[in-house]
Amino acid sequence: MELLHGEQVVWRGRPSPRASVAFLARWGTVSLVPGVLATVLSVKGLPTVLALGDWWVVSIVLVLLVMARSTLLRHSRRFTVTNLRIVVRHGFVARTEQTAAIARIQNVTTRQTIVQRMLGVGDVEFDTAGEHLADADFRFVGIADPNEVVRRIDFSWRDARRDSWAVGL
Repeated sequence: MELLHGEQVVWRGRPSPRASVAFLARWGTVSLVPGVLATVLSVKGLPTVLALGDWWVVSIVLVLLVMARSTLLRHSRRFTVTNLRIVVRHGFVARTEQTAAIARIQNVTTRQTIVQRMLGVGDVEFDTAGEHLADADFRFVGIADPNEVVRRIDFSWRDARRDSWAVGL
């Protein structure tokens, strides 16, 4: 992201690794099902298509894929707040960048599930004045200390509103 003339970064971040804990717990557990199921069948003396060790290899590969997906998604997202705008950027090969002027922000909502609160992460949602509903919603997902981000945005938003009123916008 290239900064505009007079623009300064107020906050920049990515989803926190802690935000992946619930995803990894859920899908990591599901990934172990082939190995556990094969072990149960083996103990009961029932035949399986593959050897018991092969089922555990499948489970381990699935766990690694779940971890890789979580890591790639986390590193493919970048959130930036400047004194002039908010930017949501995601993707490695194909990239999408969504930008809105700070002065267009109408509402800021912080959301935290119980698990997110325990992990100190959350989501920050921005409603902006926009023509299309899809263009008007921005979301910083799984960030550490979402209240600090909102505090920094609030200062930038107030400055932007004050400056827009000063020039008669």
